[in-house]
Amino acid sequence: MRKGFTLLELLLVMAILVILAAVSLPTMQAMYGDTRVRGAADEVRGAWAEARTRSIDNGVPYRFAIITGKEQFRLAPDTNEFWDGSSGDIDPTSESNSAKVIVGSLPKHIFFESKQDLPEGSGGWRTIAIFLPDGSCKNDASVVVRADDCDPLTISVRGITGIVTVRTQKQLEGR
Repeated sequence: MRKGFTLLELLLVMAILVILAAVSLPTMQAMYGDTRVRGAADEVRGAWAEARTRSIDNGVPYRFAIITGKEQFRLAPDTNEFWDGSSGDIDPTSESNSAKVIVGSLPKHIFFESKQDLPEGSGGWRTIAIFLPDGSCKNDASVVVRADDCDPLTISVRGITGIVTVRTQKQLEGR
């Protein structure tokens, strides 16, 4: 009766574990990347819900804008005070603006793309959607969040109802 394992048996088990880890690691990384993109889409949906709510509560249209190819987004009332650039960049941390402006960013290495050719405003911001006080959106709008190694997701808002949907490229093509 043996009380232990030989060195050869231990090395064989370790080799099998290393091979299994090497085979499963790319799959796990791909799943993690897709989860990060889904989380970024949820963050945009949350910002849009916040814009719609603030617009209804305050009776003022709220604008959601992005910098294309970057991670940043901005949510603020759709007035010249916040978007014309005449007063420089608005500081969202100041007490007078903290309740009005949200500046956020997507997780690292996930960035925005726009399907529309949108004009660039002050500071490089491109307006994606303007939410109106009646709960609707000024126009149908969409934005894409993507990472280099993952399938992109398209977040869309229906203008007349303000309802937001998230779809993959396959879902968009299969309509």
